[in-house]
Amino acid sequence: MRCAVLSDIHGNLEALTAAITACASQGVEQYLCLGDVVGYGADPVACLARLEALKAVAVAGNHEAGCIGKLELNWFTHSARAAIEWTRDQLGFTELDALRRLHWIETEEPFTLVHASLRHPERFAYLTDVGQMIDTLHLCKTLICLAGHTHVPCIVEYDLAQRRLLRVLTAAAELADVSYADEAATRRYFVNPGSVGQPRDGDPRAGFAIIDTSQHRISMHRVAYDIASAQQKIRQAGLPSFLADRLALGR
Repeated sequence: MRCAVLSDIHGNLEALTAAITACASQGVEQYLCLGDVVGYGADPVACLARLEALKAVAVAGNHEAGCIGKLELNWFTHSARAAIEWTRDQLGFTELDALRRLHWIETEEPFTLVHASLRHPERFAYLTDVGQMIDTLHLCKTLICLAGHTHVPCIVEYDLAQRRLLRVLTAAAELADVSYADEAATRRYFVNPGSVGQPRDGDPRAGFAIIDTSQHRISMHRVAYDIASAQQKIRQAGLPSFLADRLALGR
């Protein structure tokens, strides 16, 4: 089965549409979402509806948690807090109820889905170094842990039995096509697909991953989208201009 892994869409309908179109052309059969569908961008309701239509398996991110009162707003930066307050006003009962039903962690063999860390997932720690990722892999009961939150793609391969780091892949060329060992019981893989709607690795294109569970391959993808349109919507909504400006920078 070919599975698309989407994370950190952040209300960016233009980016999400481009990503879904690319996934469909690649024969994707299942969609997995690692949270932060809302926040920052100007189309939270439409983005939630698109994922609902795709029957995506999803977990809650910190922006969903902020919208439904499960995370204090003083946890967020000023611009993120302003975006959450605006987003909350756009969401109706149906959307808010859907957010309340999201869990911190979901298991969909061979995947474990979480927005940030499996250790206290409700605290949304940023896993920015390999040691933190390995810690989460020790808590993972499935072959592959899928996590987002940092908006930066990477893959880590680790052997639990030997406590040995096997691979850390961060460069675009390395991430384009990665094989994984499905038969190795002690192997674990940490996969961060980057961000669909607000990448922070210097590449402004929408980012996502496709995992082929039949061929045991992981591939990271980037696709161009109408950034100017997404920026215009953010500004017209009265959201902080910084949130529009950064889309073109990939930062």
